[in-house]
Amino acid sequence: MTDATTAFPDRRARNVMWAYITTGIAIFGLMVLVGLGMRAEQAQWLNYGPGLFYSLMTLHGAGMITSMVLCGMGGLWYLMNRERAMDPGIAWTAYAFMTIGVVCVIASVWPGGFGASWTFLYPLPFVGATWPSWATGAFLIGLALIMFGWTVWCTQLLGCVLRAYGGLRGATGWDLVFHHARFEASGKAEPPPYAFAALVTAVDGLLAAAGGMLVGIALIVHWLYPGVAIDPLWAKNLTYFFGHTFANLTIYMAIGLVYYALPKYADREWHTSAVLAVAWWGTLLFVAIAYFHHLYMDFAQPQAVQYVGEVASYLAAFPPAVVTIFGGALLVYRSRLRWTMGSMFMYAGLIGWLIGGIGALIDATVPINVSLHNTLWVPAHFHTYLLEGVALFILGWVFWNLETHSGLTSSLRTRWLTGAGIFGGGGILLLGWYVAGADSVPRRYAAEPAPGPDIAAWASIGAVILVIGLIICCVEAIRLAKSPRTETNP
Repeated sequence: MTDATTAFPDRRARNVMWAYITTGIAIFGLMVLVGLGMRAEQAQWLNYGPGLFYSLMTLHGAGMITSMVLCGMGGLWYLMNRERAMDPGIAWTAYAFMTIGVVCVIASVWPGGFGASWTFLYPLPFVGATWPSWATGAFLIGLALIMFGWTVWCTQLLGCVLRAYGGLRGATGWDLVFHHARFEASGKAEPPPYAFAALVTAVDGLLAAAGGMLVGIALIVHWLYPGVAIDPLWAKNLTYFFGHTFANLTIYMAIGLVYYALPKYADREWHTSAVLAVAWWGTLLFVAIAYFHHLYMDFAQPQAVQYVGEVASYLAAFPPAVVTIFGGALLVYRSRLRWTMGSMFMYAGLIGWLIGGIGALIDATVPINVSLHNTLWVPAHFHTYLLEGVALFILGWVFWNLETHSGLTSSLRTRWLTGAGIFGGGGILLLGWYVAGADSVPRRYAAEPAPGPDIAAWASIGAVILVIGLIICCVEAIRLAKSPRTETNP
């Protein structure tokens, strides 16, 4: 097995990583601008009409999640390739399918005008559509291509993890947990923390892909042959099983990068322990079944699974909160952490993940869910853990690589300006959704009832500040990337 702390990955592996990450960041930047345009419409600063708004909403949702997925795929593939070499050709194949799928989705929205939301709940894409039929097909085929590329990537990653650690028993740390003394005596090395993130991503990712492909193919068949009927509740379960799992795995892919890079700034190690292994077992299970909290209001749903959804939603919060977030805080505590752009983003991302997770947990509570789920509280919590969690982890990983290879760090002034823009502006943007959601302003409305427009106005100011912070961040990243390399061994 390759030593992950000393071996320098070949140039091909780095090319794969940067292709995924730069593509993801480019899509992310475009989706930020789309989101700003949507918020400006709700604030009544712009007036382009509901048709375009719902098309942009569809593009924003699908594009933002896919962008974070692509970034996480690139970084996690790179790390696991250091543990056990993988074929770059397979990674490029997955990348090709996903990027072609992204192009199809973009084409379905512009010029197609598809606007049934990224959740594309049946029968919405086919009933009262104001867009041409080909746009529906392009969107569904695009998602199917993305799912196929995701399946190829997850299959390769799972094979890597199983080969690197001697099968499922070794990859899960089974002997470390239940036969600790024997495991220590064997001299075997336990999987590093990021390997657990890779295992969970691959297994739950393949399950999500299966669900997404199944409902996607059913919808494509219905698009081609409208006489083929689909059960709406069946379709909704599969759609949210796929969508909820796919979106949540962005967090776990990105935290794998933090497991590796944040300790470098603290001059410490993030050790694998029995507690960490068990926590990831819980994540493996709970992420796959927590999606039921999206269906509390579907009274035709069997009541038993509604209880499963609430229990799983609560239990899913414990592994990251108790082990990863608390573990990250302990890692930094009294470590004399070197504060750079990379470490700043990673540490702040832990905070954003925690706040967003608490918001999600509140919404997953049945009595509260009845009042909050169809309000702007939902965009509040998932934008928190995506924008101020996953995106920050990715930016932290990017800057760690740039800082390592250039031997340079950003000035204190640059860090303050970037932080004020991304954290300050982002905080104002997020607060707008939380306040509006608590005041029962509905989500997915192009024209919101009062006090929605007033809240959207000051939230849009926060979005503008956020964009300025991201621009400063981008300029600084380019400066570091253009600097002469002084190190070749991250």
